[in-house]
Amino acid sequence: MHKRSRLFLMVAASSIASQIYVNMFVDGFIIALSVVMMGIFLYLFKDLDCIKACFLVGIFSPLVRLLIVLWQGEALLDAARLVLPDMAFFFSYALIFGVLFRSQGYAPYWRFYLRLAGSDFLSNCVEMLVRFFIFHQFFTLERLFGLIVLALVRSFVILLVCVASDLYKSLLEKAEHEENYKKLVLMASTFNSEVYFMEKNMNEIEDVMKNAFLLYKTLEKENYPKSLQNISLEIAKDIHEIKKGYRRVIMGLQDNFLSDFKGTSLHLSDILKILAVDVDKNASLRHLSISFAYSFDRDYIIENHFSFMSILRNLVGNSLDAIEGSQLRRGEISVQCRELMEHTGDEPDEDGGEELSAETVGTSQKFCVITVRDNGPGIPEDVLDVLFEPGFSTKYNEQTGDINRGLGLTLVKDLLTDQFHGDISVASVAASGRGRGETIFTLRIPADQFAVDPTAEPGLEEKHFALREREPV
Repeated sequence: MHKRSRLFLMVAASSIASQIYVNMFVDGFIIALSVVMMGIFLYLFKDLDCIKACFLVGIFSPLVRLLIVLWQGEALLDAARLVLPDMAFFFSYALIFGVLFRSQGYAPYWRFYLRLAGSDFLSNCVEMLVRFFIFHQFFTLERLFGLIVLALVRSFVILLVCVASDLYKSLLEKAEHEENYKKLVLMASTFNSEVYFMEKNMNEIEDVMKNAFLLYKTLEKENYPKSLQNISLEIAKDIHEIKKGYRRVIMGLQDNFLSDFKGTSLHLSDILKILAVDVDKNASLRHLSISFAYSFDRDYIIENHFSFMSILRNLVGNSLDAIEGSQLRRGEISVQCRELMEHTGDEPDEDGGEELSAETVGTSQKFCVITVRDNGPGIPEDVLDVLFEPGFSTKYNEQTGDINRGLGLTLVKDLLTDQFHGDISVASVAASGRGRGETIFTLRIPADQFAVDPTAEPGLEEKHFALREREPV
């Protein structure tokens, strides 16, 4: 809002509030809401010239009261005498608040409170002095004590409103910050997965470049036409330039964007919350009705949260794709994280047989087992064996002829193996007729890949989101 607009709002609101008052001490001395309103606006609009603002309130607020008194049939001179003490109060407040107590500022709160109370009390003293000269109303000790109490109470009310305003603003800023951070994490996880694939492709690009150069040397040795030799050499050069471009993109993302997140970590609960926001957004864009739920029994601290988020987003994204391709266009998706102890090796003979040594009994290892489940149409049995092969995809656009590059589940498997030393399996029941199927992806990650929050108590925590109904299109 522009400064003039804010100044007008402050003067108008204070002038209107001046008509809400009660009499105190003597007839004509009023306690008006305008002083409270003016103090609040002075805090909210700190960049305004407080002296100018208070002077304008001191002109228009008594003027509104003057017009009302005249409309009620009071003589002009009597009405003017009635509002002159009010003007004296506001003009004194402007000078005391804006000049005498200017050094007190607006923070911390206790200094602002003293500034308000001091300005209120001294301005009321000036008003009572003006009343003495106009109406010959004496200024007693009882009235002096009353003005002190009035200043303290009225300033406290202003302070309460200002503190509440700051808390509300802080909550809004925090909510906005969290929303922006969620978007940033999702964006960064997308970039991180693309950089991962680009780095893996660098070796393949290098091999293609070498083969193209070997082809050039072979053509040169066998005295093939110069045109073919030049073409093979140009191919090698072009691939080299592509490799350099790849490297520049990777370095740019890692140095200028992803580097800001190095050393950061996220709790599993935060990752799942962000995932829920992403599911809601994607379901909304696709006009799907989705019921999403997640649960976990230990809130791990995950350092490589970008890769972890990429894994979950790809799996949940596949679930959304499956539901979108179904006739119902509505379904349920759940992510469940459990800590399980798995035993390997031989078990001791409980029937009194030969006792095994500690070395032969076996070992136990904790795993974080994550299942991503949906009730979409399911996956055909003949597809399950090749589901994680690079380039395989069932997503074909009949209108454009475009085939999905088929890297989603390959990315999941590679990230899971390379970054977390885990593995993945899938089980699915294809839908029959108009019924529903079921697909379950199960991820096993050694629990020692994650840190444990010592302050968090283990225990099941579940969240269910019935995302709003959306009409299919």
